[in-house]
Amino acid sequence: MRYVLEQVVAEGSGKKAKVEGFRIGGKTATSEKLPRSLKKYISSFIGFAPADNPQVMALITIDEPEGIYYGGTIAAPVVGDLFKNILPYLGIQAMEEETAGHESNP
Repeated sequence: MRYVLEQVVAEGSGKKAKVEGFRIGGKTATSEKLPRSLKKYISSFIGFAPADNPQVMALITIDEPEGIYYGGTIAAPVVGDLFKNILPYLGIQAMEEETAGHESNP
């Protein structure tokens, strides 16, 4: 499951949560609130890092965003920024460039 969620960030809808040198896993979500005729949304992204040995997890929810409302577009970058700051603070080292792009087998 961690491998699948890592692919969401590496190649899928959560790619705006990428942090150079770190393996991040996560899932985007966009929900329409009721009644649907109001066109109001909740956008979210949940992420964890490092994907191969999770040490930190973050959930961002944005209630009724204006304009673009997709979780991967507006919530994922917030988690990416959070991880960009918190991972070094926690002493979690970035991978070397040559190994950062290679995923391990599940």
